[in-house]
Amino acid sequence: MESAITILIMGFVAGFILSIPVAGPINILITSNALLGKLRYCLLVAVGSSIIEFFYVLVIVFGIVSLYEIYKPFVPYILIIGSIVLIIVGIRVMRTKFDITHINLKEIVRDKIANKGGFLTGILINLTNPSLFLGWLSSTFIIFSLASSLNLNTGGLDIIVKENLDTIQKINSEQKSNEKINTDIMERFNNHHNGNELNPLVLSFIYAASLSIGSLVWLNLYTRFIVKFRNKLKISLISLIIKLLGFGLVIIGIFLAYNSINLFMVH
Repeated sequence: MESAITILIMGFVAGFILSIPVAGPINILITSNALLGKLRYCLLVAVGSSIIEFFYVLVIVFGIVSLYEIYKPFVPYILIIGSIVLIIVGIRVMRTKFDITHINLKEIVRDKIANKGGFLTGILINLTNPSLFLGWLSSTFIIFSLASSLNLNTGGLDIIVKENLDTIQKINSEQKSNEKINTDIMERFNNHHNGNELNPLVLSFIYAASLSIGSLVWLNLYTRFIVKFRNKLKISLISLIIKLLGFGLVIIGIFLAYNSINLFMVH
C-alpha cells in the first residue's frame, strides 16, 4: 500500500502542476471560451483532454517500448492532422463575434448548442498532439528520477520508466546495435515485480489515473476562476484577448505542420 499511496500522490501533484502553463492548445482553448462564459464547454474540453492524458501516460509507463516502434512511423501524419485541427479551431476562435448589447459578463452561457462539442474537441486536440506524448514521456522520467533520488517507494516503476527511455534512445540511435532490445511488455514488468508489492501494471494504472485527475482538477479550477472574474475586464479587451489566443492556436498549428513536413522529408 505504501507504493500505491506514493504513486497516487506523485501522479496527482504532477498532473496538477504540469497542467498550469497556459501556453498549450488546451489551455488556450479553455481560456478563450471561459472568457465567453462557456463554463460547461470548457469543463467538457478538460474531461476529454484528461482522458487522452490518462491513456498517454499509461502507455508511457506500461507499453511504450512495444508500441513506440508502431507509433513512430505515424507521427508525421498525426502531426499534420493535429496542425489542421488547431488551425481550424484557432480561426474559429479568432472569428468569434461579440454582440455588445446582449453580453452579460456576470452570466454563464447555459445554452446547450453553444456548449456543444467540448468533449470531442478536448479528445481530438490531445489525441493529435504528439508533442504532448513526448512531453509526458520526459516529465514522467524526471518525476520518477526525483522519486528515486528521494528513496520513495514506487514499486519498481522508476526502474521500468528508465529502461523504457533507454530503449527508446537505442531505437532512435543512428548507430545500429547488435544488442537485443527487449520490447515485451509483460516480461519487463515481471522482471521488476516484487511479491510484497502491488503489480506494476496496477501501479501504472494508479499513476496514470491520478495524474489525469490532477490535470482535470487544475483545469476545472482555472476555468471557474476565468469565468468568475472575467467581468473585471472590458468586453473590448476580452475580444482582443480571445482573438490573440485564437492566433496563438493558429501559430501552434503552423509549427506542427512545419515539423510534420520536416519529418516527411527525413523519411
